[in-house]
Amino acid sequence: MKLPKVNTPIMAGLVFGVCVLLGAAVVQETVRDLARQGGIDPWVLLAVPGLFAMLFALIVYQGADRRVTSISKSLSRGLLVALLTWMSFSALATWVWCLPENYGSCYGNVMLLSGVAGGGPMLAAALIAAAIVGWLIQHRAKSWVAKE
Repeated sequence: MKLPKVNTPIMAGLVFGVCVLLGAAVVQETVRDLARQGGIDPWVLLAVPGLFAMLFALIVYQGADRRVTSISKSLSRGLLVALLTWMSFSALATWVWCLPENYGSCYGNVMLLSGVAGGGPMLAAALIAAAIVGWLIQHRAKSWVAKE
């Protein structure tokens, strides 16, 4: 079966979504405990990082097929996706757990906590996704990535 060609940002979003969801599965128990404390469904906090990563990969990888000439350039974009995902997830967690009058001070604490609790696996997942996307962009003639 031949796969249809997909443009680069959509392909990047799919790869980042899958990899970050797998990274969230590594820290699943921690996320479940935090969700119970916040009174929300644990699946929401498990899915949100993957969805944020997909969104930011769609944005960051616009025009990447012209500018990404090596895997290292894709890794730098992947690092940006990871940072934006971390900041956004921390903002969501701040909104869930903190009082509105404490958002400013609480955001820094939540960023620290989320970075310590899940930063390693999530960063690794984003960098692995970036390496895969960079490799697919470089080898697009044999892959399912279409030129934009």
